[in-house]
Amino acid sequence: MSGPIIRPPHPTPLPYRLRWRPEGIVPGAHPGHGDGAEGEFRRHVPLLRQPDPRRIDLRASLRDPYGDLHVRQFAPRRTVPVAALVDLSGSMRFGAAVAGRVAELCSVLALSAVRSGDSFALFGCDAHLRDDISIPLSRRRGLEEEVRARLAAAQPAGLGAAGLFEAAGRLPARRALVFLVSDFLAPLDETARLLDALWRHDVVPVVVRDGAVEEALPNWGLIELGDLETGAVRLVFMRPGLRRRWIADALRRREALGELFARRGLRPLDLKDAFDPDALARRLMEG
Repeated sequence: MSGPIIRPPHPTPLPYRLRWRPEGIVPGAHPGHGDGAEGEFRRHVPLLRQPDPRRIDLRASLRDPYGDLHVRQFAPRRTVPVAALVDLSGSMRFGAAVAGRVAELCSVLALSAVRSGDSFALFGCDAHLRDDISIPLSRRRGLEEEVRARLAAAQPAGLGAAGLFEAAGRLPARRALVFLVSDFLAPLDETARLLDALWRHDVVPVVVRDGAVEEALPNWGLIELGDLETGAVRLVFMRPGLRRRWIADALRRREALGELFARRGLRPLDLKDAFDPDALARRLMEG
């Protein structure tokens, strides 16, 4: 007899805040660029500056010592494209991260975007852009389940994630909110070039890592190490001094990556071991 079918929990949409005002003409949930007749209240301005008698605020006008008439000015609400660029290179195969916490993260992002009236796109990338994993910008219902299913079926493989550069070229010309999901084990200069290719967008780096890699290293013993991208395997005699050097090297790399993000004004999200919706919610509301 087969056991009960265990379905993944349905994601809960999360609100998110932008640090900038989107442009465009499609009404949405975010305070946009320019002035409008409705939306988020911005300020009072003299009637002569904005000749719209329908927006006269009598209370503000009566408080003016010079007797000028004042009208309410609003920031129109607009939509924004949201996209997830997911690294599917061989190194992302460790711990089934893509099918697990990365799929959960992107599913929540897709649902949150659609519920806010925004469009969402998924780009899976190894050495090339993976069209079988990618989904163009869409607002359709059930998009979050399709995102989860495609990432759950993805098989990270190959050398490098050059396809992320292809994905950067597929993004819309207007500014988008972009989640760059990777273990960021590529050379730092390559990561810098990718961030430069995404210069026009608001980028949130999502750093995927597994704490067990460092914590599980023994002080003594033979361990077998495998390169998930090349397939090469080697046997290493672990000892306390080597363990300390490896952990120190990993820490220095994380610090260098953090400095690279900081120089571009980017604040990363750490996706370690398991997906934490509360941590994501806090990061999204920071803007």
